[in-house]
Amino acid sequence: MNFLILNIHSLKITAFSALFIFIGSCKKEMVKQQVYTQKEVTIEYKISPYKNVITGGDIIYTDENGVVTVSDKRTLPFSRKFKRNIKRSAILSLGIIAEYAGSVKMEILVDDKVVSTLISSSIFSKREMISYTIILPQE
Repeated sequence: MNFLILNIHSLKITAFSALFIFIGSCKKEMVKQQVYTQKEVTIEYKISPYKNVITGGDIIYTDENGVVTVSDKRTLPFSRKFKRNIKRSAILSLGIIAEYAGSVKMEILVDDKVVSTLISSSIFSKREMISYTIILPQE
C-alpha cells in the first residue's frame, strides 16, 4: 500500500513538473509595436515670380501645426520659415491663387535642402499647388 501511495505521489510530482515546464516553454508571441522617431525639422516655403510678372495673390501653405493656412493678398516674393516636430510623417503643401495669370517658381525646403520645386509652365494659369510628404524611418 505504501508503494502505491509513493507511486501516486511520484506521478503527481512528475505530472506537475512536466506541466510547469510545458507552460514555461510556450511563450506567447509578442507583437512588437512599431516605434517611429520624432524629429524637429526646419521647413521653408518660397514663391517668387518667374516669367511674366505676378505681383502677388493668396498663398496657401501647411503651417507649423499641420494646418492648411491661407495668407491673403501677399506680395511676391513670399517666404515663410519655421520649425516643426514631425512624428511618423507630415504632408507639406504650398500654393498660390494669383491676382493675374503668369509663371511662378515655388519651393519647399526641409532642413535647408530643396525637396520639392515647381516652375509653372502656363502663363495663363492663376492657380498652382505643390506638396511633399515627409516620412520618418521606424526605429
